[in-house]
Amino acid sequence: MIQIKAIYYRYRNQIWFSLCLVLCGIGLLIWWQMAQSTTTESNNIATITANQKDDMQHRTANEHTTIKKTTQRVVIDIKGGVHRPGVYYFTHGPIVADALSKAGGMLPTVNSMRINLAAVLTNGQVLYIPIGDEQQPVEYPLPGNNVQPKEQVSTVANIDGNEGKLNLNTADITDLQNLPGIGEKRAQDIINEREKVGGFKHVTDLQEVSGIGEKTFAKLEPLVTV
Repeated sequence: MIQIKAIYYRYRNQIWFSLCLVLCGIGLLIWWQMAQSTTTESNNIATITANQKDDMQHRTANEHTTIKKTTQRVVIDIKGGVHRPGVYYFTHGPIVADALSKAGGMLPTVNSMRINLAAVLTNGQVLYIPIGDEQQPVEYPLPGNNVQPKEQVSTVANIDGNEGKLNLNTADITDLQNLPGIGEKRAQDIINEREKVGGFKHVTDLQEVSGIGEKTFAKLEPLVTV
């Protein structure tokens, strides 16, 4: 025991120095292992974050593509007897009722019986709504309706139980211009008056049209009917 103490006191500085070196070595080893673990964990987190970012970008791109597909616009040009004529955009092919709703609805003078509200419209189509008994333009036929040829319509208008007489309530602007002394402007005035009063009740109502006096009416009376 005395010998051990003697050895200890003789070499105690070396012993404590060696012990400090061992403890420092153990501490460095522990620190290195923790640093390695932290680096690996950071790399794993960075990899996961990068993968998540790529996944989010891919998902966002798909969402943008989906949104773009669902927001492709159908363009319809609405003209004629509506409150707000113009070009309107839809996200899908609308029916006539949808288009008319966008344009503020039809004017009161439109004969709604002529309009097929369920007809489907296509991109770039012109929807022309005729006013009253206005002849439908050939270039803008009513969707979903079979349009009679103009000659056929004129024949129907002329035959109304009075052979050879023109029916003032069904004649279009071209038919009216076949009457003596009636030009395009006067024919339009007749149509405007007809729509204003809801249709002529008597042939003599023709005299209410501006520009048709007694002499002109005398020429027209044998040629027209209501």
